[in-house]
Amino acid sequence: MSRIRNFLNELDDYELAYFAKFKLLTYMKVTQSGIKEYLAERNFNESKINKLISENPKSKLNDGKKRCERCYSEKVRINKVEWTNTGGGIGIKDEIATWDAIGGRVTYKDEVICNVCGFWLEDPNQEKPLPTSKKILNGIWEFIIGTLSR
Repeated sequence: MSRIRNFLNELDDYELAYFAKFKLLTYMKVTQSGIKEYLAERNFNESKINKLISENPKSKLNDGKKRCERCYSEKVRINKVEWTNTGGGIGIKDEIATWDAIGGRVTYKDEVICNVCGFWLEDPNQEKPLPTSKKILNGIWEFIIGTLSR
């Protein structure tokens, strides 16, 4: 729990609000209890969390830094991952990656995840479940690609 507490101490009030709303339930019950105690120590309750999220001043920043699209935090994690979802894309990078895979070579891409709220900024292998609207658009796109490639 000390590692989590150290992480929570690094968060400003706005980041902590997003963490409480979006990440808290991803932890095991024992850890959730410790986090809830920490939130109580910082006088966080549901109404304060919702208020901080709605008035987040970072949403108006335009400083060119890589920020989460949901909570606007700079605390993002970048992992180099093997790009396995290369089929069906259009563009020279997709074609090169497909041919590299056939030849036994690996292509790596950045997977970018927010450490504060858990939002996936970049998901090259589409591992994170998509919202329904994006699933529909991807389905339409795959249908078009399938039709054109016949």
